[in-house]
Amino acid sequence: MSSLTAVVGWLLTISVFVSILTNYLIINKLWKRKHLKDVAESVSISAALLGIATALPLLAHFVIIGETQLVVKNSFGILTGVIFILIGAGLWVRSNRGVPIGRLMRRALRLERQESSYLIKSMTRPKGAERILDVLELMARLDRQVHESEIRLLADFADRWHIDRPRLEPGEVKGDGVELEVRDAVRDYLELSPPHEQAAQLMDVLNLFVKADAEVSEEERVVLEEINGLIEHYVSEDTLERRTYEVLIVPQSSNQFEAAETLLPGCEIKERRGGKVISVGTFYSHDYAEAVCQKYIALGLFTAQVSG
Repeated sequence: MSSLTAVVGWLLTISVFVSILTNYLIINKLWKRKHLKDVAESVSISAALLGIATALPLLAHFVIIGETQLVVKNSFGILTGVIFILIGAGLWVRSNRGVPIGRLMRRALRLERQESSYLIKSMTRPKGAERILDVLELMARLDRQVHESEIRLLADFADRWHIDRPRLEPGEVKGDGVELEVRDAVRDYLELSPPHEQAAQLMDVLNLFVKADAEVSEEERVVLEEINGLIEHYVSEDTLERRTYEVLIVPQSSNQFEAAETLLPGCEIKERRGGKVISVGTFYSHDYAEAVCQKYIALGLFTAQVSG
């Protein structure tokens, strides 16, 4: 076991250096063209902001648990995101000299919102189009508020692929458990074995879709982080560097055990430290796994997450 740990540690160190080199090569390619307007407009500030927002909780987590290598890796990722934001805002474009950075960013974000439906409209009908529409419909309901802009995007999407439009009305919607429904819908779609390029494109579409109403709620951020991990795992099929979080229910009595089995029919039962626990599932986002934990804790079941 110690030799395996040493090998994994060595591979992790290499991955940190490779990650730093990758970020450098990406930035280096853009840096000498940072003064060009077309290059600046090709950079998504929203994606960079969302990437930083999802990376900061992970960075804090790695600092707390003392994972120095992962702290370094995430820090360089955040730095790359900041540079992307500055380039995307057009800070070095000659015609923007003297314009405050805040105004540049607002202008770039406004332009990006205008272009947000381009990817959806340009996609040809993919495998599992109906499943993708189900995912987007659930994403629209995720923040408990359906916006007119989201309905328009869904309508464009359905018409282009000759699918019945979802029956959504703008305004507040009710219902719990949408976070789990979205993840399950994405898993159902991936079980169709779509081409990797198509699955990666769906990830881009979802990142654009959550920004259709000009804001990203906390629920959307957490679910999007989990879905990104799910799709990245499908696309790369590489779990060596990917941290996962397993949610376990630890029944405190036979009644609780039966209640948990009723809630999770066909669930996996495991032996841990001389006792039986029920595995709710394995997730790719710490915050998403924590949200799942709270769902079962609210039902009176002792629940915890374990890093993998």
